[in-house]
Amino acid sequence: MQNDTSNLSRLAENTSRYARYSRSAGGLSLVIGGILCLAAFVVGATTELTPALRYALVGAPLLWLLSKELLRAFYYQRAGAARERLSDKQRRMHLWMVAYLAVMSLLIVGGVVWAAGARAWQWPGIAYIAIVAAMPLVAARWFWSVGDFLVGVLLVCQAAVVIAGDHYPWYWILIAALYAAIAIGTGWREHRDYLRLRDELGLPGADHARDASA
Repeated sequence: MQNDTSNLSRLAENTSRYARYSRSAGGLSLVIGGILCLAAFVVGATTELTPALRYALVGAPLLWLLSKELLRAFYYQRAGAARERLSDKQRRMHLWMVAYLAVMSLLIVGGVVWAAGARAWQWPGIAYIAIVAAMPLVAARWFWSVGDFLVGVLLVCQAAVVIAGDHYPWYWILIAALYAAIAIGTGWREHRDYLRLRDELGLPGADHARDASA
């Protein structure tokens, strides 16, 4: 009876660990986000931005979100989808992140409309407003951890500034480097945790990994 209880407890724990990769654990996608974040700010501050480069930087947050979805569906949860059950603390943190971004977005958009008037609704002002206004919506759907918040906010803000024809000054590279280091370190640790879980549960890829290391 005790063994059955222990096995059930272990199964529940492993299921919870696996389900984290549906939301709060990004793994390699957080590593990709950190790299994209640092690269975007380095390129934006040190390179003459041609139209092609500007649109590439605008597309960086979309590339990161795509990596999150693809890695979740085809790698971290390829054994079957399991939705993470968030704790009350996680829910509060997520709510505060979204609320904070909603307020900031409203203030920024209001300030732009007040200062620019009708020009705010012409290109590229309308594109800038659209990206800023979309930030809390993106956060509500995809920002489930501190790493997501740090990387996501910088990538979206960079996209908005770049589409408006400007760029962040060079010292923002230092901020981006700090946030990228946090995201990359966290993402790599989460990925290593997943590899251990994969081997423990015998998930797809575990046998291949053991054979390769034998």
